[in-house]
This record gives sequence, C-alpha cells and structure tokens, in this order.
Amino acid sequence: MKETNLNPIWKCPIGAIKGWNDEKKGVLRATGIKYATAPRFEAPTAVLAKSDRIVEATEWSPASPQPKDEFTEYLINQDYREMKVDEHCQYLSVTIPSNTDATDNLPVMVWIHGGSYVTGAGDYPIYDPAVLVREQRVIVVTVTYRLGLLGYLGSKESTPANLGLLDQIEALKWVKQNIAGFGGNPENITVFGESAGGDAAAHLMISEGTEGLFNKVIIQSAPFGLMPAPKEMKALMLEENKKVSVDDSLEKVAKVQASIQEVVKPFGLKSSMPFGVQYGEFPLPNEEDLDHEWEKAAANIGILVGNNKRELAPFVPYIPVLDQLTNTPIFGKYLSEVSIKYLTRKIYKSGVENFARRHHLGGGSGYKYEISGGAPRNQLAGGHASEIPYLFENEELWEGSPILDGITWGKFHRQGQVLRQIWGVFAKTGQIKPVHVDGLIKVKKISS
Repeated sequence: MKETNLNPIWKCPIGAIKGWNDEKKGVLRATGIKYATAPRFEAPTAVLAKSDRIVEATEWSPASPQPKDEFTEYLINQDYREMKVDEHCQYLSVTIPSNTDATDNLPVMVWIHGGSYVTGAGDYPIYDPAVLVREQRVIVVTVTYRLGLLGYLGSKESTPANLGLLDQIEALKWVKQNIAGFGGNPENITVFGESAGGDAAAHLMISEGTEGLFNKVIIQSAPFGLMPAPKEMKALMLEENKKVSVDDSLEKVAKVQASIQEVVKPFGLKSSMPFGVQYGEFPLPNEEDLDHEWEKAAANIGILVGNNKRELAPFVPYIPVLDQLTNTPIFGKYLSEVSIKYLTRKIYKSGVENFARRHHLGGGSGYKYEISGGAPRNQLAGGHASEIPYLFENEELWEGSPILDGITWGKFHRQGQVLRQIWGVFAKTGQIKPVHVDGLIKVKKISS
C-alpha cells in the first residue's frame, strides 16, 4: 500500500484503488467500488481488471431504489444520512485497520445487509464496521445489491429471478480476487448477514458458482419460517409484475412493487417478506433438493447461526392484534409476551435449530447462539436487529435509540466488545468456546 496526502492506494488485480484515511474512526477505507454492471432485469457482469486503471474509492456506495425504511428510523429514533440512489447499485466498500500491510493476511468478513429484501444498503450508517475492524483486526467488506422487484422476483417468460443473489456472488468473486491487495486473506473469508442478509448468507452456501469463495458463514436472525412463498402468492406477484417493463421509470417500478406488497397481504405472515430468493431458478436448486444441498455444503463451511430471544418485540406496534394485546388491562403484557415467544420460534428459532441439525448431519462443524441483550424492562430487549448496534457500534447514531433505554452506554459498549470478540474469533479461526453471558448471549457447539 502506498499513501499520498491521506489517500492510501492499494494495488489489486482490478487496478490501483485510491481510498481514504478515516482518521476520526481510526480505519482506512475504500468506498463505492463498482464490482459489476447490469442493465435492468439482467444478470450482472464483473467489472474487468485493468492494471493501468486508478479506481477512485472515496464516495459512499449508492443504495438500490427502495421505499422509506420506517423500521430503521424507529430503531435509531432519528433521521440518518441521506444516501444516493442508483438502480445500477453493484458497489462495495472495504474497511481496513490502520497500519495494515499488504502481507498481513488478515481475516475477511463480507457483510450482506438485511431489510426484507426491499430496503437497506451496504453503506447504511447503521452498518459502519469501523469499531469491529479496529478492535478485531479484520477487514470488512460491505456489499450493496439489487432489491425488491428489481432484484428478486423475475419471471420465467422475460427476466431472471435472484438477481440480487447473483450480485452478491459477483461481489464475493471480486473479494476473492482483490482482497489480498488490501492485506486480506483470500482463503479466510466469512460471509455474515442479518435478517434477509442472514437468509441470503445461508442461500449463498448452496448457490451455483460460490464454491471456494468463502469458508465460514454467520447467519443472524434469518426468517426461515417465512420461506418459501406459497405458490398462489407467487402467482399473484408474477401477475402484477407483468405491469412493469425494462423501459419504465423508477416511479412506475415503485408503484408496481407497492401494489405487489398490497395484493399479498391476505397471506398473513408469509406476506411480510414477499420478495426473496426463488427456488428452482438459477443459481438455486429446486425446493425439494434444499436439504440435500445444505447437507452437501456442510463439510466445507463452518457456521455460526442464531436468533435473538424476542425477535418479534419491535414489530408489536406494526401488528394491530399484538399492539392491542399489550394495552389490554391486567393480562395484556403477559399475553403479548406469549405471542412474541410463539412467533419468534415459528419464524426464527425453529429454522435455526433445523439448520444447525442438518449442518451437523452433513458432517459440518459450527455453533448456534441466542442473544438477549438489553435492559430487563426494555420492551425491545432481545428484539429483531438488537445485535446491530453491538456489532456496528456508533454512539453518535444510536444514542437516542429505544434499544438502549435503561442501559448506560458504558455497559452497552462492554457488552458489544463481547459480541464483537465472538464474531471476530469465529471469523479468524472458525472455533469459539461455548459461552453463556447472562443478559447478553448463549453460544453452544452444534450437536445432533
């Protein structure tokens, strides 16, 4: 690595990458790197390597077009940096510890963001990996990919499905090819993701073309219980999808996507994440072959898979029945808590247990966890996404969040150090000690 006026330059097969020194956060960054290109509704093509190219990597990656992310704004209790939007959003960013040499061979972690496959971006401020990178001396790559109607639905007649997943695969190929230039180890790559990102990470294990691109996966709060979509629901979605074409404006695309989300509402829980991976469509196997393919992948990929103890807690205000239960005199909170526990198991925990069991049967090694962090009387304690501020610590961003109600920042920081160390050690070695930190996390080795 060379450094010129606070702008580090890394020599990689893709070209010379000019990044920036984030002195405030104590890390080096190469942001907004184009890893692939794709016209609308087409599979991505890798950006070609050019030895004489200088890649300017000093701007944040743009987000895929998406609706307003009310859930994230609710969790952080404030507006956040407005992000640029680009339909052609195949960009990634690399965060590197300061004083890293190209020969350091550091572990690499590739972050796949969540957001129900309709919101989010790799460079969302809530996913800033600077503290994780600095503390654990790992390199973190954050990936932005196509979402919603533009990224996942597809149709056999006209457009491929799983385009967002194909974007992620191209990003992983880019990392494999170029990360050594940043001081990363291309033979020690961990994919990690939360919610839809955790679901994507799990499916990357069985996607055609990913062999050898990574050797560990951390699956956080994947809503396995919502997949697959009922055939009748998918048929309705595909019918609505016919209303949009390759030449339509983004406004028209957004309207059709919104109408799809409306027509699937009668399908209840399954409708809460209508967009997502499509089985039997490249690069994924048929639905009936899933168990076999995950078992087959198990021996070559270590896993850390888990959920938060009260996943449904932050969704209570968005589910009228649960919201009414909470406000019912005398037994309201008890009934609400029973419902949260039941739905957490149905959507998340049962899937985690099945995934871990199948991985073990396939000869794979790994661990499962449950997170319960937060103040005891905080209604969001152990809720969906409550581990995000632990892993991606950012006091300025999270200080007003209801997730932190009832807990001091000092205690929150110390708990975050515990989680970041577990994630970091797993990324480095694939081996972690079973641990039980009361009021924070339980980790167990996977067994039958």
